[in-house]
Formats: sequence, structure tokens, C-alpha cells
Amino acid sequence: MAKLKLAAGVLLFQAAVNSYQSIKSPWVYLPFVALDLILALGVWKENRPAIKVALVYLGIDLFLAIFYLMAGVYLQGITAILDFLGVHNLIGYIMEQMREEGEEGS
Repeated sequence: MAKLKLAAGVLLFQAAVNSYQSIKSPWVYLPFVALDLILALGVWKENRPAIKVALVYLGIDLFLAIFYLMAGVYLQGITAILDFLGVHNLIGYIMEQMREEGEEGS
């Protein structure tokens, strides 16, 4: 469980940021707060479908953060770094699980 603390922490941080932004427009940000919290719980409990969805979600968020960063929104650099760390953590966990399954199959 300690392996995915970083990815779960990134998702919880995004939930906190989105909940702060939901003060201005709740209909836009509140579904993302719920999604971030559900994914953080699923990643924390090492649920495979939640890990896959979180990987895609953080990957898309990283892609968009890089575009915003190129457009001059420098605060999106923080989001890009956090998303990169979360994606790296998830990919490392998936590779480790695949390696363990390969050893068991041999």
C-alpha cells in the first residue's frame, strides 16, 4: 500500500484544489472533486480498474497542463510536475506487478 501513496496524494491534492475552485463555479468543478476522491480511494486500496482510470486521468491532465504551460500559464507547471510524479508512480507500480506475475508464471 505504501507504493501508491504518492499517486493517491496527488489525487487528493487535486481534489482539494478543485474544491477550492468550485466556489466560483460549482457545476464545473464538483464532479471532478468526486472523481478525484473516488480515484484516490481506489488507488489507495490498490484496485486495478481504479489504477488504470487514474493513469489515464492523470495522463490527460498532464497533457493539458503542458499545453497551458506553453501558453504562458506558469502556475500549471506545478500541476504538470504533480501529474508527472503521479503517472510515474502508477507506471512503476504496474511494471512491478507485471514483473511479479511473470515470475509466478515461470
